[in-house]
Amino acid sequence: MATKRDYSTIGEVVQQLKPRYPDLSISKIRYYEEENLIKPERTAGGYRKFSKDDVRRLDLALRLQKEKYMPLNVIRQNLDMMDMGQVTTDIRQIAQENSEGEIGSETAGPVSAEKAINSIGISADVAKMLENFGIIQLMKTSEGKSYTSADIRLMTIAREMNKYGIEPRHLRMYATLADKEAALFQQILLPMIRHKSDDRDRRIAEVLEILSDLSAQMKSLLLKKKLDDYMSAVK
Repeated sequence: MATKRDYSTIGEVVQQLKPRYPDLSISKIRYYEEENLIKPERTAGGYRKFSKDDVRRLDLALRLQKEKYMPLNVIRQNLDMMDMGQVTTDIRQIAQENSEGEIGSETAGPVSAEKAINSIGISADVAKMLENFGIIQLMKTSEGKSYTSADIRLMTIAREMNKYGIEPRHLRMYATLADKEAALFQQILLPMIRHKSDDRDRRIAEVLEILSDLSAQMKSLLLKKKLDDYMSAVK
């Protein structure tokens, strides 16, 4: 029987923090690590292990950048001083802020539909359209109708895309692509799923992390190529 992990993978950290930091990506976390803002441990296979303290530290670094507009070298200085027991004014202010009512990185479980919609700033009608087009899924819990943290992130992205004229109906292609990609990944993972071992779940999570990152890079680069071709043609 597999033991419960006491750490998060880099992909799981992205999902935890994205409701608060919409532009967060695996690549950005890796960049923060290269800049010595965070120092997660590694598994025997070389994959990152994020403890709760690592996630809190990353969250603090992201907040210093987002709310205090600090460059990375200044953020590093603040974190280094904190490690030495010297809490700067900026860090103290962030620690004292009351985040009541905000859906942030600490949100691990489902959030009530009403709270999620109000926090994101979209209408119930838009949320319903996103459900109809397969982007999000309303779930029933003991607390009532709720959304997962992933659904909250998707609604946030949909809200930002709508500012550029992209409506919920336009997002259906992403749901279709995700279905096809999920089916492909399931075929790849099937031998691992069938193989019973103590570290099966960990290995599956690590492979999914790699595939998800590679997939994101592939789609981003292909999109950039297409847009570059378009811009070259209209010049």
